[in-house]
Amino acid sequence: MIGIGIDTGGTYTDAVLYDIETKAVLSSGKSRTTKEQLEIGIDRALGKLDQELLPRAELLALSTTLATNACLEDKGSRARLLMIGMNPEKMLNLNKVYASYGLRDLEQLIFLDGKPEHIYSQPEEPDWNLLREQAPFWFENCPAAGICQIYPNADGGKLESRSKEILKEVLPDLSVTTAYKLFDEVDPLKRGAGTLLNARLVPLVREFMTAVKRVMEQRNLRIPVAIVRSDGSLMTERMAKVYPVETLLCGPAASALGGSAIFGCQDAVIVDMGGTTTDVALVRNGRLVPAKKGVSIGRWRTTVQGIYVDTFLLGGDSAVRHEKNRLFLDGERVIPLCVLQEQYPSIPEKLERVFMRHETTLRHTRMIHEFFVLQKSIRDSAGYTGEEQKLCSILEEQGPLPVESLAEEAGTDLYSLKTDRLLEEGILIKSGLTPTDMMAVKGDFPGHPTEAARLAMKILASNTDMSVEEIPDAVYDLVVRKMYCNLARILLDQKYPSRDRKNQDEGIQKMIEWSYEHAVSHRSAEWADLSIRCELPIVGVGAPIHVFLPKAAELLGTKALIHEHSSVANALGAIAGQIVTTVQVRAKAEYDGGVLQGFTVFDETERYTFEESAEAEQFARELAQRQVLEKSRQQGASEHPQVELHVKYVGEEMGILFEILVEAVATDAFRL
Repeated sequence: MIGIGIDTGGTYTDAVLYDIETKAVLSSGKSRTTKEQLEIGIDRALGKLDQELLPRAELLALSTTLATNACLEDKGSRARLLMIGMNPEKMLNLNKVYASYGLRDLEQLIFLDGKPEHIYSQPEEPDWNLLREQAPFWFENCPAAGICQIYPNADGGKLESRSKEILKEVLPDLSVTTAYKLFDEVDPLKRGAGTLLNARLVPLVREFMTAVKRVMEQRNLRIPVAIVRSDGSLMTERMAKVYPVETLLCGPAASALGGSAIFGCQDAVIVDMGGTTTDVALVRNGRLVPAKKGVSIGRWRTTVQGIYVDTFLLGGDSAVRHEKNRLFLDGERVIPLCVLQEQYPSIPEKLERVFMRHETTLRHTRMIHEFFVLQKSIRDSAGYTGEEQKLCSILEEQGPLPVESLAEEAGTDLYSLKTDRLLEEGILIKSGLTPTDMMAVKGDFPGHPTEAARLAMKILASNTDMSVEEIPDAVYDLVVRKMYCNLARILLDQKYPSRDRKNQDEGIQKMIEWSYEHAVSHRSAEWADLSIRCELPIVGVGAPIHVFLPKAAELLGTKALIHEHSSVANALGAIAGQIVTTVQVRAKAEYDGGVLQGFTVFDETERYTFEESAEAEQFARELAQRQVLEKSRQQGASEHPQVELHVKYVGEEMGILFEILVEAVATDAFRL
């Protein structure tokens, strides 16, 4: 059976043809991701595969870092969260508490009464008429919404379901996510953060899935489609459109699966360097190491289950900028100038005008060599200011413009440009110098024009203490340094797991930097040896990994494993995955004082009570079996996947039983 794997990253879209039985890569291709129209990059990647084998494919599996990058760059659709039963006036340090979960702006939150007295009491119903009347104002210019009630186990999430019905009645086009069916978590703030994030990601993932389907239809490939979840398993496209937050670490999970499949390592560190981020996963005893807690990425803390992945902002498209006469790597992703020049040959000419404008000196506090690029038109879109509409109109007419040029065309100055929201929502993106440009200049990334990059390097050199010729090597050193320091931090976290918070301390970070400087200097240990060593091999995947990882691995005293298919490992990992579904059912112990009265189990909105633990456990087992089969089929499993049941008596070790936890795990190949 032949399958297609596609990975759409922030920079490249990769594709592979894979023999699922023999586990062999038959063909592979790579193309730039075209964010303004995703199907272009997808079609180009498919066009580089073996066109005779392509029509024989029977399954398409997808992965993407779009959701990951949106979180790290704090981008996504506008959305608001309806929180039922929480009183913000009774919470101390409200801004600080919400911000710790990723809910940075209180204007994103709407509070509605409906709080039960305690976790198992029947909740009061909110004022439904108020919701009907205010919904058009609360969710104005928001394509998506989330709903989260406190203590949903008290009624099986009934208030969330009713709220969703009302919102869909009043606002039929609003995409609504409810927390109860998405997360098994008591903390309402954590559930709320994940729910709001899911709502923000719905339009993004649906756009991606629609682009894929359009390309497949054009190529007459009518085959089942699966997408990788954060835990490395597969789910259907239908499920992904409803629960896109499940794809949060989809790209990193696929790259870890692909890297593991290529080398078959029993123990390894897997490093995937893309355009925006570098993702690090771990393989122990031949299995991907799972995350101990829910997935946390960027400012978002969620309860999404996934593999252990440490993601940091370092990629081929990281912005190279200056500050106080020194170069530094910014976390922001920008379009490399060498790539922008390919699409817009006039970019060098526009940079020459920047030179003419600053002919006496090129020193500036702003990045005057960077451009603004329009990614999406907002010509017919509501919810944008006149100034924002004007900026986009100028770029639509004239193409990418340097910062100062755009300000002049808009009748303002570069310090007063209002572009933050347009950048956050992905309407605009910047273009500037990146490690990719340095690779093009040094010949490690051949076939790309370098005139614009070389002009911008002159501006950069004028704002630093180095020459133009020194800049490429200096940027390479910055990339290796950042990769080394993050890998060292991750290794220390694994070596001393109980001290992972302390490993983030400024003093530890300084010691890691000293370790790097000691390693690159090749000096003798003298009084003390600060080296950090890794005994595991480091598997490299991603397009630019072959340039930077070997040096970082050498400094860590180990070797880098890089394969001919390493650059498309994400796409390979997507098609090499399988379905793994997990469901938990709880039989809660009910006490009157210190006397056990019985057990309560919820099935959707139905509440069942049992006097004996054996009865409650048996019902929980049967319910978990039924729910995991239903959920696994939604993911794309057959009628009879392999199911394992695990039972845990929570609190028994302390002499008091809190609950009987039944976990059901179903595994199967993707069947649809």
